[in-house]
Amino acid sequence: MLPPKTPLLRKRYRMQILMALTYHIMNFAHGLGIGWVSPTVEIIQSPDTPLSFPVTVDQVSWIGSLFGFGFLSGNILFGLTINRFSRKLNMYLLAFPHMLFWILNYFVQSVEYLYAGRFFAGVTSGGLFVVAPIFLSEIVDKEIRGALMSMGMMFLSCGVLIGFILPTKIDYYLTPCIALALPILYVVVVCFFPETPQSLLRSGQLAEAEAAFNFYKGVDYEKKPRTSISVDESKTSTEGQSEFEDLKTIILTGDANVPVKLHDFFERSALKAFAHTFVLCILYQWSGSFAFLNYMTSIFAASSSTMDPYLSTTIVGVSHICGTLFATLFVERFGRRVLLFCSTTAMIIGMFGFGAFEQFAGAHTKDQYATWVPFAFMLVVVFTSASGLFGNFFTMVVEILPVKIRAEALSISMCFVSLLVFVILKIYPYFLFELGIPATMYTCGAISIVTTIYLYIFMPETKGKSMDKN
Repeated sequence: MLPPKTPLLRKRYRMQILMALTYHIMNFAHGLGIGWVSPTVEIIQSPDTPLSFPVTVDQVSWIGSLFGFGFLSGNILFGLTINRFSRKLNMYLLAFPHMLFWILNYFVQSVEYLYAGRFFAGVTSGGLFVVAPIFLSEIVDKEIRGALMSMGMMFLSCGVLIGFILPTKIDYYLTPCIALALPILYVVVVCFFPETPQSLLRSGQLAEAEAAFNFYKGVDYEKKPRTSISVDESKTSTEGQSEFEDLKTIILTGDANVPVKLHDFFERSALKAFAHTFVLCILYQWSGSFAFLNYMTSIFAASSSTMDPYLSTTIVGVSHICGTLFATLFVERFGRRVLLFCSTTAMIIGMFGFGAFEQFAGAHTKDQYATWVPFAFMLVVVFTSASGLFGNFFTMVVEILPVKIRAEALSISMCFVSLLVFVILKIYPYFLFELGIPATMYTCGAISIVTTIYLYIFMPETKGKSMDKN
């Protein structure tokens, strides 16, 4: 929740919020694609498949894991373009691989179409988590930065929920037609927003940079009769001009404007930041928080739960939204660390509890409690992962990295995430269907314990950190 003296709808924040909401259109669209895969892979393996060809478990694992290759490619691609092209052009580019994802799924003729579609979905994901955090961090005030960036995960979760539902309610070929409207809407709306002031300053467009700064900070410099200017307006304009001059000084003379060299990545502060970030990435992916969303229906189908797996998936999807909403509301009040460690502690309890129930509960116990116990454990795991780890991951990563190498370091970090994504999505079906739920949950829980201990000891709080200077 925002501090009491930070009214969210004050004039200064309006355009920042509108730009964030525009970006979140793509988060919602991306979440829709992620959620759609979970029930769809079950449907296309069933006798009632809408496709003209069979899909095996091994092919399903490739459908899942090729997202990781796409994520890696997106990180590399947008890591190269983020500082070579304008921030806004990069924002436009995010929509096109996502469109290809749905187009390929609509015109599918073989499993290779599904592979390629998931690859392009991964490219979009890689770009979303490189370009957008940088863009937003440059225009959003620190008082609302955590809330607006965490809100992205809430929109993604809403998309995931709709993605869970659509394949069970409408025809396979209708979903792509509906989903394509979202990236088109996103591109149109982005047209109405200017480039970030920092990007314009780096390219030497000082007047445009000041205009963009005024736009995003709600500063009105239109010429008015002197008698019509209120004291508050005058004070706001003066403060805004002072802020812009400070920003200009930082960008043009500070670390952010100095060419990045190789040794910058090996400075003590950079190495510490990379260590914290990489451990956080391992926790984010190998705790299973993302894999759960991709294989949720399969998890319930493989468990002893007697609830309908599609219904269970939908309800858990709602809990994921509630978790990300919780993160959005309380990240600025409690800070990043508190939410993260409360989240991971509850996740660990839930995963070990789920695994223990599946392993040790007798037939009589399962007959009596299987209706709700597996579902309850997954509800706890998914809600708590969303409320701290999933909801605030990208906020924390952006804030941890040093300003001078932030864009490049973020791309490197996301490349690392993409490798983790590929591994977890490739081996998760093997763990789930061959080793069973207990081994799957114990492994994810053990990784969560080790990484949480490290982060608790070494990772600092990043709430309120400046995005323009270290």
